Amino acid sequence: MTMNRYIPGYFAALVATVIACAAAVFAVNFAVDPMWYFGGNKVGTINFAFNERLSKVNLFLARQDQYDCVIFGDSRVTLLPEQRIEGYRCFNFAFSAGKAEEAVAYARYIADRGFRPKLVIMGVAAAAFRDKIGGTNIPAFIREFDDPKPALLTYLSFDAISMSLRTLLGDSPLDRVYTLDFECRVAPGAPDYDPARPVTDMMAGRFTGTHRVKFYDEMRQVFPDAELVGYVPPISAWAIDGYEKAGWLPQYVAALHLASRKFDRFLDFGVPSSITIDVTNTYDGTHYEPPANELIAQTLPDGESDEALDLKRIDEQTMLTIYRQRLNDYRDELAAGLAGAAPSE
Repeated sequence: MTMNRYIPGYFAALVATVIACAAAVFAVNFAVDPMWYFGGNKVGTINFAFNERLSKVNLFLARQDQYDCVIFGDSRVTLLPEQRIEGYRCFNFAFSAGKAEEAVAYARYIADRGFRPKLVIMGVAAAAFRDKIGGTNIPAFIREFDDPKPALLTYLSFDAISMSLRTLLGDSPLDRVYTLDFECRVAPGAPDYDPARPVTDMMAGRFTGTHRVKFYDEMRQVFPDAELVGYVPPISAWAIDGYEKAGWLPQYVAALHLASRKFDRFLDFGVPSSITIDVTNTYDGTHYEPPANELIAQTLPDGESDEALDLKRIDEQTMLTIYRQRLNDYRDELAAGLAGAAPSE
């Protein structure tokens, strides 16, 4: 009987403890904001990329009226600085392992929300046309044109507090981080690029999946009034030389040139150049440092660059000839890189 008298007090204390813990968890997650519901990290100088497929939706929906341009692509394209594209207010919707099919799904989602861009930029790497590229990862709320999970539910989870704690400890899940302005940067401590070590998955498959160019047609259907601009992100000149030695370069060139036909403008920054022969420009041969990406961003609106090929102005055979000539021009640097002594320019 005596114990029964204390049960309501115990229960009230338990409820108060649970509420206090939940409030503390939410407060930490609100302050760090790992999923970018409330404008990002408020207690540090960077935002980590834990789940770009959700985080970028949260950020975009909060600021949708500010933009007239959108960028799609994979992790290489996340490094394209949206603020440097003159004449437009761009939102970079690229995310890790992003595929064209996923970009179309996200485009339909934001179009359903009333977004009508003037400019759509798509990063197009030849890897998008490998015979096998794995499946897509499109969240259910994107497929169903629904709202993302509410912040209250997300930020009361163990996953979210784990992300916040990792942020506070400086434990980035990727070699990329975002500034407080959500501009993507190579993370401090990223490795140095060694041309003697092959680019990850470089020879993962031939470039036979050219049927996927249909997704660029679908993007144009989603945003019929927008200018559609494509570009090939930089890739190490040593990777291109590897494709040539393996006999894959003609197929590589053919896939990219075919893709270029689907765009209003299309620049290839993957051709061997002073950017891609300089080992200090990248940490792994495919993700490039800010100076390279700033040059790309400044170039895309007008389409003029000495570092890129305008694939709308040359045919496939000319493109292949230029690739091979550039490889020949850089033959000494390529050999030095494989020997562990690649010079920077």
